[in-house]
Amino acid sequence: MFNNQTTMFLWQRWKVCYLVILPYLLFAVYSVVLIPPLQAGDRTNVPLKNWGGFSLFRSWVYDALEKIVLAGLADQALLNTKPLSRMEAARIVAQAIHKLEQDYGDYNDRNYLEDLLYKLIEEFGSELAEMGVKTPLNYEAQPKFLNLKPVDNIQFGNALANNSQKPVNNFGRSFSEGINTDFTFDGRNQLGDFLSLYYQPEFFLNKDGSQGRLQIGYAKLTLWNTELEVGRDSLWWGPGYHGSMLFSNNAPPLDQIRLGSAEPFRLPWIFRHIGPIKATTFVGKLDGNQIPSHPLVGGYRISLAPSRFVEIGHGRAYQFAGDGRGYTIKDFPGTIFQTTTSEDVDDPDSNRNVNNLLSLDITVRIPNVDRYIFIARDVSLYGEMGWDDTRKGWIYPKQPGGIVGTYLTGFLGDPKLDFRLEYAKSTSIMFTHNNIYENGFIYRDSVLSHFIGTDGSELYARLSRWINEDILLGFQASRAEIGTTQHDLVGKLPHEKRYSFGLDVSYQVSDRSSIFLQYDFSRITNHDFVSGERQNDHLFRFEFTYSL
Repeated sequence: MFNNQTTMFLWQRWKVCYLVILPYLLFAVYSVVLIPPLQAGDRTNVPLKNWGGFSLFRSWVYDALEKIVLAGLADQALLNTKPLSRMEAARIVAQAIHKLEQDYGDYNDRNYLEDLLYKLIEEFGSELAEMGVKTPLNYEAQPKFLNLKPVDNIQFGNALANNSQKPVNNFGRSFSEGINTDFTFDGRNQLGDFLSLYYQPEFFLNKDGSQGRLQIGYAKLTLWNTELEVGRDSLWWGPGYHGSMLFSNNAPPLDQIRLGSAEPFRLPWIFRHIGPIKATTFVGKLDGNQIPSHPLVGGYRISLAPSRFVEIGHGRAYQFAGDGRGYTIKDFPGTIFQTTTSEDVDDPDSNRNVNNLLSLDITVRIPNVDRYIFIARDVSLYGEMGWDDTRKGWIYPKQPGGIVGTYLTGFLGDPKLDFRLEYAKSTSIMFTHNNIYENGFIYRDSVLSHFIGTDGSELYARLSRWINEDILLGFQASRAEIGTTQHDLVGKLPHEKRYSFGLDVSYQVSDRSSIFLQYDFSRITNHDFVSGERQNDHLFRFEFTYSL
């Protein structure tokens, strides 16, 4: 009745449904139907910007959550799919409050954790009140059906650069030679438990002129445990601190449509032992300065925590469509559920020829490790494996790259001293693509994932210490080799080599205001991939933030 070719065709389609589509349908059903309605509360995202300092590349909230989770004050938390919503962050804080109230574990000698927790309670007082969590710090906070904050934070900044330069993980923004002045503010508004709005306009002034733009802006609709976000926002997928194998804030925020679980959920029956699960997927648009112009980018990520010590994640990104490719909506399912790689569909005229990137990551968090070794109080070990387009056999990827790192709190017996060490490596086939997407995995001339680009590497270290509860000092150093992602130039242009170090100071002036100071130096060889071109970059930054 059926010939072998037809049978193979049906089997391939069934395999796609069974291995890929069915799990996503199950996630959708359990996320939407079997999860009880959530509390009303602010579901805007915690920004991937260091408002007020006390962190780099993201809000101080993420650093604080990482420390309390690493100390064992929260069980099975999912931190590696960013951004988190304010309600997600508040739920982790609520767990920590409960454990301290119950005198869970030995935290009598961890006064610094209580100071950190106090700041988090003040930040998420309204969200905690919505959950019924009351402390002396948020006793007067009341849940509101309509919560309007037209202006939440105001920030004024100045940067002095000796050369035109583009810092890494800075939303793709460059600084001109001389003085660069910027002004920004953000606002967030919440209607019930279903509609959230966030916006952050920015204004710049330097010798090249002035510019204003909407840096971040989105609306989020929440129904049960499913949220739909439409607008412009940044992503950071994976455990890396200085980069990612899929998405980071090295490039400007993407205009996107994102669908995912509002909060982690559990599957029923014996699958509850998998732990809390978070799933998200999105589609965004890239710029016109590429070949082909205006391609689309999409991706999905699933993360889970089978125990309080382990967090596991898997993600995929795909670059597809573009002007002149004749891509239509009917081609989209084949793009999402493509089980083969572009090595197998290398026809440049095929709409299924997409730029595929995949990653697997794991984080192991070990509290109280000082019982066994003196080097730190708590230790986090993490790794992310990434590969691009090709595979060697059915399972093992061809030429994978990745990130490995460790985060040590209470370093060398000092409870206020933290240390992070991270190494990243990409291979000659990563973040680039032949035949079709010749510029590689970029957006507005910045790599969407790790700034090291194709066939690059970096060794990064950061040391930070609290001088008192209001002052944080930081020092970082990096040695990086950066490769171009443009396919026809990979292997032909020299690597840009950077030796960098930086100092930063964060100071809490008052309950509502803070100052952030930073100095960065980079010694660059083969600047902008020009052989023998040398440049020394100096950058001084000052930011004053006032929170309403």
